[in-house]
Amino acid sequence: MHRILLYKKESVIGEVMMEKHELVDINGNKTGKILTHVEARDINNVPNGCYISVVGVVIINGSDEILLQKRSKFKRANPSKWGICGGKVDLDETPLEAGIRETLEEIGILLNKEELKFLSMDTNEKLHFTVYYVKKNVDVNECKLQEEELEEVRYFKIEEIEELNNEGFEWLENLKKIINN
Repeated sequence: MHRILLYKKESVIGEVMMEKHELVDINGNKTGKILTHVEARDINNVPNGCYISVVGVVIINGSDEILLQKRSKFKRANPSKWGICGGKVDLDETPLEAGIRETLEEIGILLNKEELKFLSMDTNEKLHFTVYYVKKNVDVNECKLQEEELEEVRYFKIEEIEELNNEGFEWLENLKKIINN
């Protein structure tokens, strides 16, 4: 994030953190093209051949249940839908680092880079998704929810996830293969 200072005559009256995102190509390689967080909200601002890099983290407990979070009903995108921890990759950040940051911000759980394993990579429209997974018994009662983002977290069996009326579970088939091996 980059700081923007707000001035009134000769004094600083506050500062705003300006998130920026470097666009990637279809293979997830950085392109050098940068959008602000506000610009990235409109996919029409993303040039052809470029994608906004998005990360997701799947947390699996010892019973092979998946921790999902219910997005706030006030969210602009996918309100009240269930999903995994994740979000846009910030400028100067790798998808792995973004996954760790997003998990900490959203549910208050700090993961280590060594714990996370690659699960899948996919694109749709102007988004490039990198998804990681971690086998970890996270106690939902110890999660500290980012209140403006989430309403609740809970574990789901794979069969329950398949029945959810949601988008964003393209990684599920790869996860089933890992669990079944």
